[in-house]
Amino acid sequence: MAHGRHARHRVDRLNIEVADDSPLSRWTAGQVEVGGWIRRMFAEGERLRSAHGDGAVIDLALGQPLDAPVVVRQAMAAAAAEAFPGRHAYMANLGYPELRERAAEDVDFSGMTGGCLAMTGGAAGAICLALRAFLNPGDEVVGIAPYFPEFRPYCETAGLAFVPVRADDATQRVDPDGLVRALTERTAALIINTPSNPSGHVIEHEEMSAIVDVIEHHNRRTGRRILLVVDEAYRNLVYAPARRVEPFEYYETAVLARSFSKDMGLAGERIGYLALHPSLAGEQTDRGLASCMRALGMVNAPATAQRALLGLGSWQVDVNQYRVLRDHARDAALRAGLEVAEPQGGIFLWIRSPWPDTLAYVSAVAERHVLVTPGIAFEVAERFRLCFTSTPERLTRGLAVAGEVAAAAP
Repeated sequence: MAHGRHARHRVDRLNIEVADDSPLSRWTAGQVEVGGWIRRMFAEGERLRSAHGDGAVIDLALGQPLDAPVVVRQAMAAAAAEAFPGRHAYMANLGYPELRERAAEDVDFSGMTGGCLAMTGGAAGAICLALRAFLNPGDEVVGIAPYFPEFRPYCETAGLAFVPVRADDATQRVDPDGLVRALTERTAALIINTPSNPSGHVIEHEEMSAIVDVIEHHNRRTGRRILLVVDEAYRNLVYAPARRVEPFEYYETAVLARSFSKDMGLAGERIGYLALHPSLAGEQTDRGLASCMRALGMVNAPATAQRALLGLGSWQVDVNQYRVLRDHARDAALRAGLEVAEPQGGIFLWIRSPWPDTLAYVSAVAERHVLVTPGIAFEVAERFRLCFTSTPERLTRGLAVAGEVAAAAP
């Protein structure tokens, strides 16, 4: 721990100053200072609700899913009520074998077996598990900005360097030339997120082919095999005409991180899985993943959530309610005069700030009791993110306020 009550030191990539008398590590203090914008907005919402009442605040900042469907809630209740010897005991680190087999059937690719799957604490747990299992400290991981902000700390806690590369702002597609420039001799992995949080962009055939072409060229040049980590937390929330592609059909050294948080409304239950391309699976990998689960402190995914998944007849949900809200929010944003990236999937609108200073704009909107997340959280400062899993009436009101504030630019 640092000494000197009034001394300060600089941390992280933004040269943030942190007092040396903090009990936190320098890395943690840096995360507090430069990260956490989503949770900061959540805390601001709590403060405003406490001061003005729930009805006075329109919180569109945090990516809350819709409530779990009745059938999912029933499965959770049935799983919680189960009683048999060992029901709450330790289990295999990678999950119930029968659930791993069921999850293998959820991946539309030949050769998948339960040995290719590990049940995890959501997609976040799956990503962290993959980084720990397949990469070495000192390696670099490239991510596409805008990116889910926790990708960076996922990497840093594994001793990896996170290297962002900007997507094309007009299309939200990966820029192949920018990707080529970002890859180095130390690059060991590329993280892509489709549909994207925050932009809603869905990677389709042409774009995936271009990404893999860049990776394969780099592999031939360096003799390495870059690990492609595909974050698919929103894979079941893709809106036609956009179409999801199967990454395993394009590249072998790949893993999928999946979650039931959004489409099934189980964000608080922390259940998902890591899927490996069959070429990566095997007894040694299985033992390695189990060891990493223990090292990461997860030990195993929550037992009750696993049992609930086993009790569900189908893992498919009706996404129409999300699509209706997507359309309503997008149309309301356009009526308000805001520029919106086409949301092909997920639960967010990715909106260009109408003011040069996005933080000032987000603050001004918050003064009207409407909360959104500034794009700096995703390393794209000129935009902001809005979650549309609210009611149509509150979306209409919130976006009307956003438009009024935009028109009153200083």
